[in-house]
Amino acid sequence: MWKREVIEDSYNSLSEILLIILAAASLFFQFYGGLGIFLLCFLYFRAHKWYLEHIGKEIKINQSLKRVRIHCEEEGNWEIDFTNDGLPVWGAILKLTFKDIVEPVGHPFESYHGGNLEVSVPFSMAKGEKAKVTLPVIGKRRGLCRLNRVQLIIPHLFGSGQVILDLIEPVKSTMMVFPTPAAVLVDHHHHSYEHGEVSALHSLFNDVFQPIGTREYVPGDRFQDIHWKASARTQQLQTKVFAPAVKKEWMIVVNLSEKYSITRDLETIIKHAAYLMHFAVSQNITFSLVLNVRRMGITPYYYLPSGTGRKHQQKALELLSTLSTDDATIPFHIVLQHLAIRQLVPSVLITAGILTEVDEERLRKIGTIGREIYQLHTEDKQGVVSLWNQRSKIPS
Repeated sequence: MWKREVIEDSYNSLSEILLIILAAASLFFQFYGGLGIFLLCFLYFRAHKWYLEHIGKEIKINQSLKRVRIHCEEEGNWEIDFTNDGLPVWGAILKLTFKDIVEPVGHPFESYHGGNLEVSVPFSMAKGEKAKVTLPVIGKRRGLCRLNRVQLIIPHLFGSGQVILDLIEPVKSTMMVFPTPAAVLVDHHHHSYEHGEVSALHSLFNDVFQPIGTREYVPGDRFQDIHWKASARTQQLQTKVFAPAVKKEWMIVVNLSEKYSITRDLETIIKHAAYLMHFAVSQNITFSLVLNVRRMGITPYYYLPSGTGRKHQQKALELLSTLSTDDATIPFHIVLQHLAIRQLVPSVLITAGILTEVDEERLRKIGTIGREIYQLHTEDKQGVVSLWNQRSKIPS
C-alpha cells in the first residue's frame, strides 16, 4: 500500500565505521571503559537504523467505498480510517492533496498550480490502535473530489532522519459537490393528454389508485369499477369515481459538444439543468436525463431512466457533478437517433447545448411522431426554455 523512502543522515554510516575502529583500538590498548562507551554508541546507531527500517510498515488504511455528498457552501467531513499493527508512531505529519473542489475548514493549507490544495494534519498512533482522521471541508464548486496524494512523514524519535510513506493505492473515499441550480423561466400552463398518475382538474383519464367517491351505476360501466360495499349499503349498484389524472414527463437531453471540444457553457447548462430537475420534482413531474458522454455498455451514452422524487433527483445530480471538460463525447444526432429507435422519447423533450444542422434534422423527425420539443437557452443571463424554433415558454 505504501511506497517507502528512508532519509537518513549520511554521517551515520561514517560514525559507525569510526566507532568500530575506536572500539578495536580500545580493546587493543585494554581501555575497557572506552570500549564500553564506543559499543553503546554503536548500538545506538544500529537501533536508530533498525527503527527507520521498520517504522510505519504496519500502518494500513481501511478502504471503504464511501461518498460524501454536499452542496456548494455546505460543510462536510472527509474521514479516513487507519490501523497500526506495528511500532508506535509519534509526531508524524499526514499530508493530503486534492482539487480545490472542496476547501479545508479550520486547517491551514497550501495552494499549488493546477488547482491543487495540500493540507497537513498531525498524526500519532500507538501499536494496535485504530484511528480516524477527520478533515472538515466546505464545498466550493461542482465536481467529484478525490485524494490525489496521501503522504505520511514519520520523523525519528531523536530527530535524525525520517521515513516518507506515499500511498500507492487510490483512496475510495470521495467528496461530491452538487451543482448550484440557476433559475430558469418556467410556465405552468401545459396539460398532457396521456394516461398517467398526476392529479389534474380535467383529464380524459383517471387514476384507478385514487378513488374519490361513488355514483349510481349506468350501463357501460366496467364490472371491476363497481363498489360492492356501497352497493350493498344502498341496495343499488354503485360505481367508483376516480380522480382525473394526466401523465407529465420530461426528457432532458444535454449536448456537451461544441465542435471538437466540450462546450464553453458547460457550467451554465449544468446549473440550469439542475434547476429544471428540482422544479420537476416539486411539481411531481417524471423526468429522465440524457448526456452525450461516451460510456461502455449497451447504451453508449449516459442515460438515467424516467423517475421522480428526491432519490431520483440525487442520481441525476450525481451525473451532472461528475461531468468534466476531459470527458469524451459522441455526436448528438446519434444519441437522438438511438433514443427514437428505442422509443424512449416521451411527450416532452427538452434539449440543451448547441445544435447542428444534422441535430435539427433529427429533432424534426422526432417532432413528426407527436413529440413537443423545447430548447434550453440563455437570454440576458436568464435561463429560458422555449419551444424549439419558437418563443413559447416551457410546459409543466
